[in-house]
Amino acid sequence: MRLRDTAIRIICLILAVVMLVAASGRLDGIHKAREEMNLVSNPALENAPPALAFATVAMGAFRGLVVDILWMRAERLKEEGQFFDAKQLADWITTLQPRFAGVWDFQGWNMAYNISVAAPAEQWAERWKWVKNGYELLRDEGIVKNPHAIILYRSLAWIFQHKIGGVTDDCHKHYKRELALAMRSLIRSRDRYGVVTQQDFRDLMGAAKTYEEFVSDPVMAKLAADIGEADAKFAEPEKLAESYLALLLNPGKFEQAAFDVLDQARQNGDAVDKLDIFARSYVLRNEWKFDIELMYKLNEKYGPASFDNPGETDPMNWEHPDTHAIYWAELGLIRAGEDGVYTVDEKNTDRIVFHSLQRLYRMGKIVIYPIPGELPSVYLRPDLRMFDVCNRVWLEKIEKYESLEKSNPKALYGGHKNLLENGAVLFYQAGQKKKAGEIYLQLREIHKIEDHKVPLQTFVQRAMREEIQNLEIHDATEQIMAKLREAYFRYAIGDDDAALGNEGWAKGVYNHYIDMYGDVKTRRIDLPSFSMLRYLSLRDFLEDPFYPVNLKQNMLGRIKVQRPDLFEKLTLSESEFMELQEKQQQSEESK
Repeated sequence: MRLRDTAIRIICLILAVVMLVAASGRLDGIHKAREEMNLVSNPALENAPPALAFATVAMGAFRGLVVDILWMRAERLKEEGQFFDAKQLADWITTLQPRFAGVWDFQGWNMAYNISVAAPAEQWAERWKWVKNGYELLRDEGIVKNPHAIILYRSLAWIFQHKIGGVTDDCHKHYKRELALAMRSLIRSRDRYGVVTQQDFRDLMGAAKTYEEFVSDPVMAKLAADIGEADAKFAEPEKLAESYLALLLNPGKFEQAAFDVLDQARQNGDAVDKLDIFARSYVLRNEWKFDIELMYKLNEKYGPASFDNPGETDPMNWEHPDTHAIYWAELGLIRAGEDGVYTVDEKNTDRIVFHSLQRLYRMGKIVIYPIPGELPSVYLRPDLRMFDVCNRVWLEKIEKYESLEKSNPKALYGGHKNLLENGAVLFYQAGQKKKAGEIYLQLREIHKIEDHKVPLQTFVQRAMREEIQNLEIHDATEQIMAKLREAYFRYAIGDDDAALGNEGWAKGVYNHYIDMYGDVKTRRIDLPSFSMLRYLSLRDFLEDPFYPVNLKQNMLGRIKVQRPDLFEKLTLSESEFMELQEKQQQSEESK
């Protein structure tokens, strides 16, 4: 009996060893499959010091202790201003704890804010590289490994809204220009000169998502093969989209044979148009990590209202950093938000959405003016079309947080009141009095303030009077001239409606100031004539080095043709003009 038991034990032991050996033989395949499916939480460290690599392997379950030590060291380096060394430690921490969102948040912020400004402002390209590194790390790695961490979406959106869209960095205009130009080559009308519409986004959505799908069409397969033979830069399938877009931006770097292939294909059908749409869609999906279907939905949800066709919505301005902020904040709310549950992170992410919408309303138009031999100049101007969506979303957020917080969100109400007050005045000054009246009526119905019980015109006049009542003569003159300079800029870029609105505002302030303080007989407040202020403002605009020379020359050309009287005055010397104005003023006083 004892011999039998011993034999059974030996047989079981042998079977166990055989099964263990067989199982261990499958570990490599299982581990490889886990890595391919991104299921490995703690991959092996690369390029780490031998002591760190040994410690993480040898300590096994105590690996977290290593991470704690690295965190303390990284925090100390950050406090000492040694951001590059802190970045290296953070790299190791992200490898050790890839599912810990906090380290990705720190890493992205450190690159975009700390390391970027270590370079002097003159080296804007170096700064921009680190800002890009920051948002790309969050977008391409942190969110991929932590898709349900709303803090990463908020941090990514914040970089676009604050670092790129704000003005705190000396190089912010460079950031805005680089982002806008990158998106301009990807999101545009099919004819390249028209206005972007939702149809252009439908075209992008319908494009092939992979190279294999693209060449499944025999015509497109032939085009890809022909251009690959014509220029080696197109030979790699995964580089087709990138090379095509590079050819459009830098044609001098490609072989003439590639252009010949495209010209031939263009003459024989729409293959080049399909390649163009595929290339732009491919880069948006794979490089920028955009879900084009979500972009389309956000255009419908947050796109600007069309004044010419009420009820219709135009696409958002994807050249603007605040539009990117809205996209990532919205994606975070979709993936990581909790319906019916209040969290601070979700509220902060919500705030990014409506604050970015407000920025798009106040400064949503990006004007990139080319300057021969220099970097293009960047200007931001209001986009009144964004008012309606900004107003609607603000009301939605008030309702949401009234429900979640079970209280009156006073800050949201106060911000909404200011939005309506500003909108009523701004639209009235822009000449859109009907729209101003609608906004003012809503202001009276929702906020029910005693000061709002006066007619619209009285409300606007009061707002203007309050703005100037504490101004001294020099401040009033400067405000009027600033609006007139803005009018000339708008006139220079062809935005004539806005030019008239700014000139009208300046004229209104001038008239109110004269009514309040003007005294022709005693000349107690000797404000120059409006004609003189218009002339001086134009002079200031033409002499301002902030505006490109060719932009000012183009404006002078328009004035010479469309406003010859103003052009004639401009050609007078300042002394001659002042003498003429003095005679006109004396004539008016004698009447």
